[in-house]
Amino acid sequence: MATKVRRRGKKRPTKSRSKRDVDVAAVEAKIFDVTESSPYVRLLCYGPNGKGKTRLGASFPNPLIIDINEEGTRSAAGYKGAKVYPCGDWDDLSAVYWYLHKGNHPYDTVVIDTLTQMQVLAMRQVMGEKVIRDPDADPDSPRIQDYGTANTKMGDLILRFRNLPMHVVFLAQERTVGDPDEGEEVLTTVDLPNGSRKFATGAVGIIGRIYHREVKTKNKQGKRRTSWQTAMLVGPHDEYTTKDRTNNLGRIAPMPDGSMIIKAWEDWAANEEE
Repeated sequence: MATKVRRRGKKRPTKSRSKRDVDVAAVEAKIFDVTESSPYVRLLCYGPNGKGKTRLGASFPNPLIIDINEEGTRSAAGYKGAKVYPCGDWDDLSAVYWYLHKGNHPYDTVVIDTLTQMQVLAMRQVMGEKVIRDPDADPDSPRIQDYGTANTKMGDLILRFRNLPMHVVFLAQERTVGDPDEGEEVLTTVDLPNGSRKFATGAVGIIGRIYHREVKTKNKQGKRRTSWQTAMLVGPHDEYTTKDRTNNLGRIAPMPDGSMIIKAWEDWAANEEE
């Protein structure tokens, strides 16, 4: 008996995307005037351990601090209303994002503490998924494509957090890149791989490097006194990654806190509308 051969018919031409019906009202609802700025601060603060990053995040209104294996939130214990969500893996991080995305919560600020540890979770997730697909894969030996996948995961979730309708504060450790012996410029920047760093620095309007500086003052008796003050560099600098789209914080913001940064952001938005 001869085997019947099924002949494939010609594919029906698909409609061009440009000719499809669109919801005009839905499109127009998303269009806004260029003078309308987001009322919510998007801040990236980085620096060495113990310089006040977590305290800065806690000083924002009603913050939820996502503690990603940092255990540094005790330093923020003096800030009333600050809450902590301990995050041990990528699923924890994804869950708290969707919790905030739904909007039924009491928080006005989310603080990611830190992006540096978030990158570690992303890589663990990537390698865990790889082992599931290939049991013979070595989870401790990532390849170049694994780093790229982790950076993609980071970029996606950074932008998702950035787009939440609330103040968003990203904290990170710092690292120094560049080799002067090779003729490269030395730059102190956010401790992330290049791919993830580009997402993080591009997602915010303010990037500050927090540190302690020595301040000399005189008491009433005229005696000199030396103390240490927390400061945040936001103005242009050849050796540090910084940004201040508001242009309202000055080159160095002394004793930075949430109210100071929110005011700078709101003044910027008001000036844009004029």
